[in-house]
Amino acid sequence: MAAVPPRPPPPARPLALLVQEFPALAATALLEEVLGLERLGMPLHIYTLRAPVALPQHAAVQRVRARITVVPARPWRHRPATLRAHLRRLAAHPLRHARAVCAAWARGPAGWADLPRALWLAHRLAADGVHHLHADSAARPADLAALLQRLDGLPFSLSAHASDIHRSRPADLRRKLLAARFTLTDSDADRTALLQIAPGAPVHRMHQGVDAAAFHPSLRGQPSAAPMLLSVGQLRARKGLDTLVRACALLHHHGWPLRCEIVGEGDEAPRLQALIDRLELSGQVLLTGPLTREEVIARHARATVYVQASRVAGDGDRDGIPAGLLEAMAMAVPVVATRVSGIPELVQHLHNGLLTEPDDPAELAAAIALLVDQPRLANRLARAGRQAVATRFDSERNLQQ
Repeated sequence: MAAVPPRPPPPARPLALLVQEFPALAATALLEEVLGLERLGMPLHIYTLRAPVALPQHAAVQRVRARITVVPARPWRHRPATLRAHLRRLAAHPLRHARAVCAAWARGPAGWADLPRALWLAHRLAADGVHHLHADSAARPADLAALLQRLDGLPFSLSAHASDIHRSRPADLRRKLLAARFTLTDSDADRTALLQIAPGAPVHRMHQGVDAAAFHPSLRGQPSAAPMLLSVGQLRARKGLDTLVRACALLHHHGWPLRCEIVGEGDEAPRLQALIDRLELSGQVLLTGPLTREEVIARHARATVYVQASRVAGDGDRDGIPAGLLEAMAMAVPVVATRVSGIPELVQHLHNGLLTEPDDPAELAAAIALLVDQPRLANRLARAGRQAVATRFDSERNLQQ
């Protein structure tokens, strides 16, 4: 009698990622996290609260295998399915369901908007066999994840980014930190801030990773004829890009033949362009707009110095450890950055880069000039920067956690 072939193991239940928007040009860190988890064999299902904008996307998005589901903003348009899900949960767990409804209503209009989305999402997560939900933000994704836990008991974790932490109401953030199975944040500075808000919460520092093979020094080409400065990120107040523009004005005034490219989009773009025009720098400083990952790599390949002029904005918004800074160091671009939040955990002054105080154009200009004027120092710092990223910020090594 022929042997009965062994029954194949059941497919692994997927981990769900709940995100603000995916894919998105600005979400390079999230893209790297998704690709890294998939390289490690983790089955994923991505739920995005905003449909992706029809813009050019990073070519690496094509490698994402996870199914992407858009959570409708107005799920009551799917009334029969949402109502059935509501009634099933009410019948199965009336007390739990009532507590979830009360918790949503206690949060006011935001909670009222979240409740139908949570009901819709609870139905989809159950149908998709999800066993754990990870919210990639301590803001709206974490609110929904905490509400889903009340509805269905689905365990969740969250990633708390610096911009979430320092612009959230402490009581609201504490509620989510204590409800989560664990919280990840990408710097020791932010972990300390979270534990001050919620002592005893399970908060872990996991450095954001970078694909050290994709961002590799071997891709560096011949330097530009004139020194080229580069800065990549959202055009937000926390990035301190007006300080960079003013530093460029000082360098230009002293005869330095520099070109500066600022890559990204955001609400600071009109103000920055007005400053560039007022300082008569339109021939030296360029706002390129958003670029794909591949176009950013091409900019790193010919950059002389990467500049991260971050600050703490008036509303408390700040960077953690910026992805653009990590990518530049991975490609062995000499860097100048500011002493803000988690940046000094990556950039060590005169070891793998230069650090300046935020909002100081003169100090920033002097640091840039030093790296341009002393290529041997710049190369030594750049090599040490690549080593720091490859050993402490490699994507796959960090994602093993």
